[in-house]
Amino acid sequence: MKSTIISKAIFTLILVCFIMTANAQLVCGDNLLRKQFEMKYPQFLEQVEQTFKEARKKSPTRASVYRIPVVFHVVYNNDEENYSDDLIHDQIAVLNEDFRRLNANSVDTREIFEDVAADAEIEFFLAEIDPDGNPTTGITRTFTDKESFIELDFAVILQAALACGIIGYDITEEQLECLEEQLGDLDLDLDLVKQTSEGGIDAWDPDNYLNIWSCDLSVDFLGDATPFILGFAYPPVGAPNWPPEIFPPKEFEGVVLHYKTVGRNHPNIGILAGLNDAGRTGTHEVGHFLGLRHIWGDGDCTMDDGIDDTPTAANNSQTQDPSNLMCTQAHGKDSCPSDGLPDMVENYMDYYIESCQNMFTQEQVDLMRAMLEGPRADLVESTSSSDDILNISLQITPNPVNDLMWIKTDIDEDLNCQLVNIEGKVLRTLSLNKANDLTNLGQGVYFVRLTKENKQRSIRFVKL
Repeated sequence: MKSTIISKAIFTLILVCFIMTANAQLVCGDNLLRKQFEMKYPQFLEQVEQTFKEARKKSPTRASVYRIPVVFHVVYNNDEENYSDDLIHDQIAVLNEDFRRLNANSVDTREIFEDVAADAEIEFFLAEIDPDGNPTTGITRTFTDKESFIELDFAVILQAALACGIIGYDITEEQLECLEEQLGDLDLDLDLVKQTSEGGIDAWDPDNYLNIWSCDLSVDFLGDATPFILGFAYPPVGAPNWPPEIFPPKEFEGVVLHYKTVGRNHPNIGILAGLNDAGRTGTHEVGHFLGLRHIWGDGDCTMDDGIDDTPTAANNSQTQDPSNLMCTQAHGKDSCPSDGLPDMVENYMDYYIESCQNMFTQEQVDLMRAMLEGPRADLVESTSSSDDILNISLQITPNPVNDLMWIKTDIDEDLNCQLVNIEGKVLRTLSLNKANDLTNLGQGVYFVRLTKENKQRSIRFVKL
């Protein structure tokens, strides 16, 4: 009898592991985070809702590209977690591609949604000056003695699974909701990585930097580290007249990512391969940071994300088995047929395979920009008005380019011409009205930027 009980417990433990990984129903920690906040700060969600509604009322300007300085905090316990700068640069590139709709798979947006797909005109770059005014790479590295920043024993998850009646692999939505509810009632401190005193690292001024922490968000499963959540972010709150004690500390604002989700094709991606290996966990969480919600509204067809041009959905589009799966196989998903539209599985705020995600909608963009003109306004490094635009002709040929590229303009006196990558980093100076040899430039999206007397003009090109 005892051995039967142990076997059942082990089976259920394996089951829950399956839920948290292959089924990945807790990919984003947004729901769990909100439950934790509501426990600690009872009026927090009320104010988040108020901020959301106020932002939806605004008509944000589209004359500016908003640029946001980022500091990437790598908090590591071993060499695997202390990955290279290259992955961070790649993550910044993914953010810029996705938020500027420069992602290569933007062409895969279905025709029915092409009219609402939008360029957010938001760009990200690694900070160049630290809070003390010193030059920086925008990357910090901190060793920690914590093997994980999720302080949760798998026995607790097992108990929650049993309480929800999970005894087999055929798991219902109600059981999953029950599991989230059970775990949400735990007093988990998800902000330890944001505190030097707790083995993490304190934020840089969150009014002037987007803080992104990278750490281990796993729990131990029979000696193996199994991802618990892949990331989470604080939504914007704008409440100058509310008592500050009802909100989480300001210094906790930012994004946290499980280290294996950083960049494309992380060398230690493990069981997340094929699901969360395109760097878009970062895109998803920054979307939350700028006010977006999951497109299915975290409920059934009666729930909504508050955005009119995202179709209603009854659930997320997470798949259990990414092997040999084509993006088009999910295009038939229509969990709420009454709205006349299929589920928008390609939206960054869904849970579908990251390599199949390719768009934000126009109203999602409007909301994020409204947040950057409201509660997140201090983050924007600078804006560009018509007075800042260099009013001259600019043409590059050919585009896309293989080896040689010509940059043509009607004037070339006192113009500074630079090659800039998608992260905003200047790579070198270019010549005007003559051939530039780009043979050794890697494939990707770049910009030619002309500058004269604090005015700029840029044009995008693709290197093949």
